[in-house]
Amino acid sequence: MITTSMVATTASGQIPSNWVQHTVEDTINVPIEIYWELSFKLNLEEIGSVGNYDNLPKIVKTTPVSGNFSKVGDSRRVHFNTGQTLLESIIEWQNPKSFAYELTELEIDLKRVAKRARGHFSHHALSDGRTRIIWTYGFDQKNFLFKWLIKNYIKTTHRFWMTDTLKEIKRQTESMFNELKK
Repeated sequence: MITTSMVATTASGQIPSNWVQHTVEDTINVPIEIYWELSFKLNLEEIGSVGNYDNLPKIVKTTPVSGNFSKVGDSRRVHFNTGQTLLESIIEWQNPKSFAYELTELEIDLKRVAKRARGHFSHHALSDGRTRIIWTYGFDQKNFLFKWLIKNYIKTTHRFWMTDTLKEIKRQTESMFNELKK
């Protein structure tokens, strides 16, 4: 079951407390080390484009900018169905505990209200061999008025997208794990 809350992250990919943030979490039926490996085999275009949401274009592809998106400092350009792009860079990579990325060079509408955004995944091994995933998304708003607009956007769109994306991550990862066990 996915739960949502408004909390801050506390790792090196930390989302500053003055940024607008939202968190979703779920338990995945895959051991943490295997989850880590499988999570980087997921197709961003599939998991990040579930559902139809106002104010949120669909991801159509990614292209490498620096590295192969497997370590801190690597980056890729994310292309949307609107023709717009953004730059996604890895800012934290702590196998298998956490992963964080930052979105800059925004061309999507988010650029009007935020300077950048960050996502932080925290992974926790459970005693029964499952993994608890906590995903926090933060927005570096440009000013107080924009902070209110981003909070409204989270309430109406982004939290639903995050929940659906995490469900798809869970579905695909568990499916790949089950195939490995055969």
